[in-house]
Amino acid sequence: MSEHIQNLGPNEWRVAHSHLTNTYLNESEDLLYGWRSDVEAQGCQLINAVMLRDPLSHAMSVHKRIKKKNITRDEWTEYLSSPTGSGKWNTVLDFFLYNNHGLRYLDDYPNGPGGRNPFNVTKEVKVARAMELLHRHFDVVTLEDHDMFMDKILDWTGWTRANRYKMGNVHKGELVFTKKEIEKLQKLLQNNGDFDFVDQAKVEYHGYLSYLTN
Repeated sequence: MSEHIQNLGPNEWRVAHSHLTNTYLNESEDLLYGWRSDVEAQGCQLINAVMLRDPLSHAMSVHKRIKKKNITRDEWTEYLSSPTGSGKWNTVLDFFLYNNHGLRYLDDYPNGPGGRNPFNVTKEVKVARAMELLHRHFDVVTLEDHDMFMDKILDWTGWTRANRYKMGNVHKGELVFTKKEIEKLQKLLQNNGDFDFVDQAKVEYHGYLSYLTN
């Protein structure tokens, strides 16, 4: 990334996509501050953008990987009951803070390398930290709306609609859940802080329930 943002031209945009095994935001603020400083020192602007998904629909969508992980549906869901288990997937909140569990090997993790909640903090601490990171570092925050996300990026960059990317990583198969499985997922996601995080982002960035304060 540091090399990617060097020698920027006066009329160009460069795109960097952070995803699996990349930056884990909770412990990478020095990188975020440094990248912005380097870009702005060249008279340019850095735009950090994120699109958050509905926690339940995200959790349901990643069930498509169960066969690849060679586990049962109960095992897939049950790991959310453990605050530091390595698990097989990440929730929206945990992924935003810690990225891909099990791939971080710092010495100060209280329960060993990785884990989906490596410092074993409460959901309140996680939500507060996630909102702090949004406030400090992100210029575009959208929720579960690919078209809105793309429109905001195009508005910022001046790119035309012809420059739009096609959506990838779309599951075209069928996912079937029982009522009991949905209820269990909802409870675990609530206890983990995911709904609180996304709801607060909706309030602050998209005027969710704003009519109640008018």
